[in-house]
Amino acid sequence: MEKFEMSQELSEYEIKTYLQKIRADYQEHGKLNPKAFDQAAFETRYLQVLRLRGNLTKFFQEEVAFLDQLKAKFNNLVAKKEAAKASTLNRLVDESMEKLVKYPKIDFHPLAKAELRYFYGAIVEFAETELPVILNIFKGTPEYSYLQDPVLVIERLGISRRGMPSLKIQEITKSLLDANGNPIVIEKVSQALLRDGCLALKNITQSVQDLISKNRINPDLMVQVNDRDYPKAFSKYGNKRFGRALEMVTEQCRQIIQDFRMNSLLGMD
Repeated sequence: MEKFEMSQELSEYEIKTYLQKIRADYQEHGKLNPKAFDQAAFETRYLQVLRLRGNLTKFFQEEVAFLDQLKAKFNNLVAKKEAAKASTLNRLVDESMEKLVKYPKIDFHPLAKAELRYFYGAIVEFAETELPVILNIFKGTPEYSYLQDPVLVIERLGISRRGMPSLKIQEITKSLLDANGNPIVIEKVSQALLRDGCLALKNITQSVQDLISKNRINPDLMVQVNDRDYPKAFSKYGNKRFGRALEMVTEQCRQIIQDFRMNSLLGMD
């Protein structure tokens, strides 16, 4: 705001100009903090100066200086809050990423976000470790019909053949390329994959829990997985009974859903 000398006598035009500028500042900043930028208090002070025939030049100079200090303090506080908000967001992102690094990271395409690469790795690991156990317990039984659809989703996403990415990841790669760099489309593709994969894990969990509650599974039978064909499954679940193995499988499902922040979306809080 323009400065002026104490001895300067203000014209009606100058008075009107300073009033407009001061009022505009109060109105603009008052939208964000009406208590600090109290225009009514300024109007009261102005009317009092007029009533007492005070020195308008001095009054406006002091009001301008006061308003400039107020704006400076306000802008400083806003900057600090924004910095704190950014710090909080960065910390949340870091904490979220810490939960993902325990999974393999599969770099299937440069356009894929890091979260998506970790999710692909998590499902591949699930397909190698937990899926053989599910198939060993349920394949060939009437109960498998409860699990067939979500198992198919996991197979299409987590099982690769001939060194190629899985069928679902090949579809996702095409969708990422078709997005032509549009970040909104890329985000929608990413979230859809996370949602569909985690929904399959949720459905596996619910189906297993329902079958257990209805006594459709003998919890004392032993898991039989081949060490040569499924070394990860054998290492984790070999010599485990059905009951304990299924507890571990469903816990892994829930852990993946939680780590990739899909629990709220899927109603699993």
